[in-house]
Amino acid sequence: MSALQADERLQGLAVVALGVCAGGGYMARAVADDPRIRAFAGVAGVYPGAAAPDPAAIARGRAARRRRLASGVVETIPAVAADGGDVAMPLREAFEYYGTARGAVANYTNAFAVESYEHPAVDAQEAATRLAVPFLLVHSEHALAPSLARKFYATVTSAKSELWLDSAGQIDFYDDPRLIEPAAEAAAELFRRAAH
Repeated sequence: MSALQADERLQGLAVVALGVCAGGGYMARAVADDPRIRAFAGVAGVYPGAAAPDPAAIARGRAARRRRLASGVVETIPAVAADGGDVAMPLREAFEYYGTARGAVANYTNAFAVESYEHPAVDAQEAATRLAVPFLLVHSEHALAPSLARKFYATVTSAKSELWLDSAGQIDFYDDPRLIEPAAEAAAELFRRAAH
């Protein structure tokens, strides 16, 4: 946020926030923590609550970090794989996007740093209680964790609106114009109102 405000090309512009998928939960925390952000839209957001950390996963992450510090080598596992297994995103739907030409970009590496396991997921539900800006929830019954999205939305006390779309799953929010266009239009309208 401070870097955006320091850029003279952006002087006088309102800063708004958009979070997609896991970015919805991360952005919720950023918005709740930074009063300079004027509005927030979450698209197919994943909003986890405080969960008991998995001691084995944390220990695995710590061990990987120690090995990296000693050797300089980052230990990774695949982000996705056709047959699941020891991967960061075990959903078949995730492989069908990230593991195929559908989601391919030239600089993508199918790898997840094991030391990331040292840090459990962010508590987005707690941030819902602290949101003080207009919020838009865009979600689907077939996207990831619609019950968590509903719980997050119900907890928000600032001005809020919701748009429920009909998706096949989570990932089609990334590349299906039938979902992207209404989500983008609703977010743009929220952001226009917040800028004035």
